[in-house]
Amino acid sequence: MRRLTLHVLLTVCAVWAVTSAQARGDALTQAAPQALVVVGQSATPTERQAAEKLAAHLRSHGGPVDNLVTDEAINRDLERAASHHLLVVGREESNRVLQRVLSHWVLNRDWYYRDREPYEAYMPTTGYHAAGYGTFHQGDVGYIEWDRNPYYHYASNLPTDQRNSESRPIELPYRQIVRLTGNSPQGVSLAVDAAIQQSVLTGVIPAGGRLPGPMTLWSIDTDHYAPPEAAPGWIPRDELRRGERVVRFAGWHIADSMTYAGFEEVTGIAANRIWRAKYQTERNWDYPPHAVIDPAHPMTRSPLFEATMARRASGNELLVVELADAQKARQAASAAEKSLSDKKPSHTPWQDRTIGGLHWRRSRYDVHITTHGPYLIMESFGSEHDDLILEQLARNLAGSGQ
Repeated sequence: MRRLTLHVLLTVCAVWAVTSAQARGDALTQAAPQALVVVGQSATPTERQAAEKLAAHLRSHGGPVDNLVTDEAINRDLERAASHHLLVVGREESNRVLQRVLSHWVLNRDWYYRDREPYEAYMPTTGYHAAGYGTFHQGDVGYIEWDRNPYYHYASNLPTDQRNSESRPIELPYRQIVRLTGNSPQGVSLAVDAAIQQSVLTGVIPAGGRLPGPMTLWSIDTDHYAPPEAAPGWIPRDELRRGERVVRFAGWHIADSMTYAGFEEVTGIAANRIWRAKYQTERNWDYPPHAVIDPAHPMTRSPLFEATMARRASGNELLVVELADAQKARQAASAAEKSLSDKKPSHTPWQDRTIGGLHWRRSRYDVHITTHGPYLIMESFGSEHDDLILEQLARNLAGSGQ
C-alpha cells in the first residue's frame, strides 16, 4: 500500500529555490472560505460564545459573513450542508447534528445511557469516553475530530436526474466535518480554543492537561500525552513552495494510545512521546469526487485518504517519536523498516538517500525513515513533495542546535 506510516500499518537547497512563507496557517484557515460553524438551537451561552469566536476567526481568514448557522437550519438544507465544511460546536444534547452524526471514537456515556440500556450488562455506562485517550469521570474535557462530511457522501450518491436512478451521481467538492465537542460547555470551549490557537485536528483537551491513564490499548497517561506546544521546534510549520508545488502545515493529531501500542509492537521499544504533524499540498481540498484506482496498482490508496484530516488518515504526515536515547531511536528505526518489509514486501527494496545532509532510508513507496538524536522521524508524502518537506526539515534541524 502506498504512503504508509506506522499509524496505519498498525491499526500503522536544491536546484530550484524553496520559498518558506513565514505566515503560518493550518487546515482550519484553509477551510475557512468554504466552512460553516454549526451551533445548536439549545446551545448554552458558553457554547454559543465559543461558536461565535470560531466563526469570527474563520471570517478573518476569508470565511463568508453568514458562516454561523444553527443545527436545525443545516439539517433542513442538505445541499448547503453537503457543499461546505461543517464545524459543529457543542455536545450531543445541545447540537442535533452531533446526534445525527455520532462519532465513532467518543461517547458521553452519562448522556447516552441516560435513557438507554447498554447492549450487554457488563458495558460501562458512565464517564466521557474518548477511544485512545481514556474515560474521564471528572473535570472539563474538550474533544476535536475531523472526519469526512457525511452529508457530502449522502449527496454524492444521489443521481443528477432524480427521475433516472442510472444517471451519474451528483459531483460536489470534497468536504469534511469537524466535531468540536466535550463533556461540558467549558470542555467545548477548550476544544474551540485548541483548534484556533494550537491547530489541533484530533485529540482530547483536558483542563489542566491531566489524562486518566494508565497506558493501555484504550487509554493514555499524562506522561505520554504530547500536546503541540511540547513538540520539537524543528518540525516544519511554515508554508513551502517550489514552482507549482506547495506544502502547507495542516495541524496536529494528538497521538493516542493505539499509536503508542502499535509503535511498541512493531519496534519492541516503548516511546516516550509521539507527535503526528499533518500537511496539505497545493491540491488543498481539490480532489475528484470519485477516485479512480490504477489497475496496475490495485492496492494504491485512494487520494481522498490524503485529502481528509481524519485521525486514521496518514498521507502527507511527519511522525516524530521521542525515545529514551539515540541508540534506542536507531534500534527502533531498523525494527520499523524490517516490519514494513515483512508485512508489506512491496515496500522493498529500501534505498539510502541523503537530503540536505540528512541520511534517510526510503522504501519503494516513498516512506522515509531517519533518526536525529533520540528522535525517530517517519515521512509519508508522495514523491512529488518529498524533497520539499525533507529539505526544509534538514534546514530546521541544522539550525536547531539539537
